Amino acid sequence: MGKITETELKRIDMVRQDALEVASSLGELTYQKKVIEIQEDEIKAQIIEIKKREAELFEELKTKYGNVTINIETGDFN
Repeated sequence: MGKITETELKRIDMVRQDALEVASSLGELTYQKKVIEIQEDEIKAQIIEIKKREAELFEELKTKYGNVTINIETGDFN
């Protein structure tokens, strides 16, 4: 039975180390992607809540003042 050289064995080890580093990097990126997806879902839920509050506020104002145009800067309406 033969044996490969020490240099060849080191090259094999270097390739294996590179593969492990890439796999680790991919795992870290996958993890970060999941964290971002969770944050994105939380922000989408906040947007839905804001839009709901906005609709409720505009409905209250419409009930109180009728169908008017309101200047957001001054509070004037017509």
